[in-house]
Amino acid sequence: MDMRMPVMDGCQAASAIRALNRTDASTVPIVAATANVLAEDIAQTTQAGMNDHISKPINFENLKKLLQKYLA
Repeated sequence: MDMRMPVMDGCQAASAIRALNRTDASTVPIVAATANVLAEDIAQTTQAGMNDHISKPINFENLKKLLQKYLA
């Protein structure tokens, strides 16, 4: 989930996904993709319902490992 989007930011989007009336809304993996990697940034994405956090610029080996973690 990109954190900077034009209509709603990533935290707003993640919160909206988690609030959906769908059986998978609480289990679909959501990963924050952002250059903001301070502890308070990670706490904010966690509070919004995201499962994990990956920093930009994205290291594709780290992304591969992260995706394997949630899609295994």
